[in-house]
Amino acid sequence: MLSSMLKDHRNKQRHMKEAQEKRRQDAVAALYKFNEGIMTSINSKVSAAYVNQCQLDNEMKQLIVQTMRFNKLTTQWASELNSFQTALKELGDVENWASSIEKDLQLVTESLEFINKNNLT
Repeated sequence: MLSSMLKDHRNKQRHMKEAQEKRRQDAVAALYKFNEGIMTSINSKVSAAYVNQCQLDNEMKQLIVQTMRFNKLTTQWASELNSFQTALKELGDVENWASSIEKDLQLVTESLEFINKNNLT
């Protein structure tokens, strides 16, 4: 009787251990699936963030290149504008000089006409 009770007890313990081991394995499997799902979700978000960052880096490089081109072009335009302004000033100086010469020549012409008129009379 005692030996059969001991045998039953050991069988119950073995069944309990087996059931507990099965539950532990099920829990580990469930935890693995949960962890895999979380990591897949996180990895996809990290991957998307990385792709976006790479695109932003490429666009920033293109923007830097375009900005450098724009600065170079702006510098050229400013130089051309300064040259044009200098040419306009020179043209104004030439026009003023020509007007002054014209007035002097008119004065000389009038003086010569006056002298010539006085000599003839």
